[in-house]
Amino acid sequence: MESTTDTLAEDADIDAPAVSLRGWSVSGKQGDVFADVDLEVPTGAVAVVRGPAGSGKTSFLLSLAGRMKVSAGEGRLGDLDIRKQARKVRGQVAVGHIGGLTDLEDDFTVAQHVAERQIMLQPWYKPWASKSTLREVIGLFRDAFTTATELIDDLPPGTFSKQDAQRADFLIDDNGEVFVSELSELQKFFLEFGLASLSRPPVVVIDNIDYLRESADRARAWAGILIYQQMRRSRDPEDPLTVIVSCEDSRELDIATSSLGYRAEPSVLELELPPHLPAHRGSKH
Repeated sequence: MESTTDTLAEDADIDAPAVSLRGWSVSGKQGDVFADVDLEVPTGAVAVVRGPAGSGKTSFLLSLAGRMKVSAGEGRLGDLDIRKQARKVRGQVAVGHIGGLTDLEDDFTVAQHVAERQIMLQPWYKPWASKSTLREVIGLFRDAFTTATELIDDLPPGTFSKQDAQRADFLIDDNGEVFVSELSELQKFFLEFGLASLSRPPVVVIDNIDYLRESADRARAWAGILIYQQMRRSRDPEDPLTVIVSCEDSRELDIATSSLGYRAEPSVLELELPPHLPAHRGSKH
């Protein structure tokens, strides 16, 4: 299977690529999962990896994140060699959503998930999260939603509304005491994205945004990604966020981009992965 890149819609703010791949390939016992992918994702861009189910999108994202062995090719994440420095790469690429890897515990509260992630980010000798730390982190989440709501309120009528932000807000209470089982799929999506963003990674990968069944929720998810990316760029221009998202259909990204207008002007790169064709098996005569 071969794959090539399309052109960028716009130039990114920073020239150096966040991700650069040449001949990037993963194969298994049944043949190629994907092969010969050439890709450059500028720092601060949104890269869309499109392809039907079974085309290798999940494996592609895992390989970028240093979580799957690559069969051939060269790949760099900034200055890091992805194949030779996979451990360091894993510290630089956060996973916002991959089914089976980032699944939330229904019996945990939002605060418990935040505490668990915070402990993972702390030194080994500090295996706890204080209440003050939790309040601070939850306050950051709350500030992000407040800012997003304010941005949305300034948009022309008929685009995204304050209700759209409220639908995405997983902090039903300021203490994060709501259980994950009480959240909508969209709220769970943003909780996963929020947890992934706690370490302020340079790159976040998100797999299969199509798992959000409603088109309106997919548009809200894209809008949330773009708004957060813009907020981070505004607060720290030297530390932009690059987001790589896989999907089968990216029409809702167009809806989000056009609705947000000048507020979120992403550099969008699309990589089309063709359907995966199973390897031919030999037959006995």
